Amino acid sequence: MQVRSKKFFIETFGCQMNVVDSERAAEQLYQSGYEQCQDISAADVILFNTCSVREKASEKMYSRIHAIRRLKKEGAFVGIMGCVAQIEGKKLIERFPDVRLVVGTQAVGNLKRALGKLDGGEEFVVDVVSPNLARFDGVDVRRRLDKYVAFVTVMEGCDKFCTFCVVPFTRGRERSRSPESILSEMVRLSQQGVKEVHLIGQNVNSYGLGRRIEGKNRLSFAGLLSFLAARSDIPRIKFTTSHPRDFSSEIVEAIETWPQLCPWVHLPLQSGSDRVLAAMNRGYTCKGYLQKVAMIRQSSRRISLTSDIIVGFPGETEQDFIRTLDMIREIKFDSLYVFKYSPRPHTVAAKWPDTVSDSEKTARLQELVKVQQEVQSEVWREYLGKTLKVLVEGKSVKSENHWTGHSMCHKVVNFESSSDNLEGVEVTVKVDKVNPHSLFGTHIH
Repeated sequence: MQVRSKKFFIETFGCQMNVVDSERAAEQLYQSGYEQCQDISAADVILFNTCSVREKASEKMYSRIHAIRRLKKEGAFVGIMGCVAQIEGKKLIERFPDVRLVVGTQAVGNLKRALGKLDGGEEFVVDVVSPNLARFDGVDVRRRLDKYVAFVTVMEGCDKFCTFCVVPFTRGRERSRSPESILSEMVRLSQQGVKEVHLIGQNVNSYGLGRRIEGKNRLSFAGLLSFLAARSDIPRIKFTTSHPRDFSSEIVEAIETWPQLCPWVHLPLQSGSDRVLAAMNRGYTCKGYLQKVAMIRQSSRRISLTSDIIVGFPGETEQDFIRTLDMIREIKFDSLYVFKYSPRPHTVAAKWPDTVSDSEKTARLQELVKVQQEVQSEVWREYLGKTLKVLVEGKSVKSENHWTGHSMCHKVVNFESSSDNLEGVEVTVKVDKVNPHSLFGTHIH
């Protein structure tokens, strides 16, 4: 009689770091004899990999736990991973009867052991220990969500302690991975057909600056970029996220030197007011940020620049907000991610009066988005008639007649082509049309 293998389902909320953690979790579940499924009602283990950087992401996860009660099969249990697990710990077991497993951000590598304890009869397992060790588990390419694009962690944690940010409390202090370990993973990915790697970390250009470094070979982030570009055979290398405090001209020089380093920088501004930036403990002024932008703009390559903005931070006045709008008009970001401030557990700002009403936050967000749309339309029109290299990810969700992918400068590009199968192929596309959030063109070759 054939024994039916147990199945697992993973749903991921939040950033690229969580995507990587989900892939690491899947690796351990496979090693424990589980098979992955896409039908939540067929799963024996349902894992939610959570984000607590913003209140909305946490609330979405809580809603999902309630919603699946009528979907999950009898005997199945829920596991919570990620930032919410790290913060809430055993409280999640007490709050949700279906939750039997809570695994924090630094305990993903212990998942296989935790499952063994549950199989051995333990009622629940909570593992939210934060040893701040440099542990970076590899992932088989078969467990990755994309066959041609992979996220590779170069560092974890953050030492900046911005007053609004929960990351130091959920991900711990900065820990850098050895250059040799990163290179080894990228070489393996190249051999397995991966065409684009995103080097990720909470603050990638803080790489190598902290005290916790795996191995003895210490490089700056710019040095790491050159080291990997010279040796990995990956045709496209991107990185995110950068912190303005540590962003250097050497990073721009590396992008200029190595064509496989994609011309895209994500550099969160957060506010256009020096007063608010100081309250956020960001460690730079608007003038300092503009100097970083000037370094990027003066590059011999056209580097795409994207950013984050928080509206409604405690104490933000109308004048502070106007200064932010002025900065957006001056810098002309290629795209922008805008969020309403929400207090997060353990952060300094959570203790301050939330002086901006939710309705005012919404109004400011809508006005800022409108300004950015005007700026973005102007910036993106520069691409009309030009050609871009696009890594094809598959068919467009809106039309079976169109293909979609990302350019080297990290723009979504949809295009027409008569070719039967372009998935995983880098093609040249001539841009014919600018849409609000994507470019459209024609396949040249």
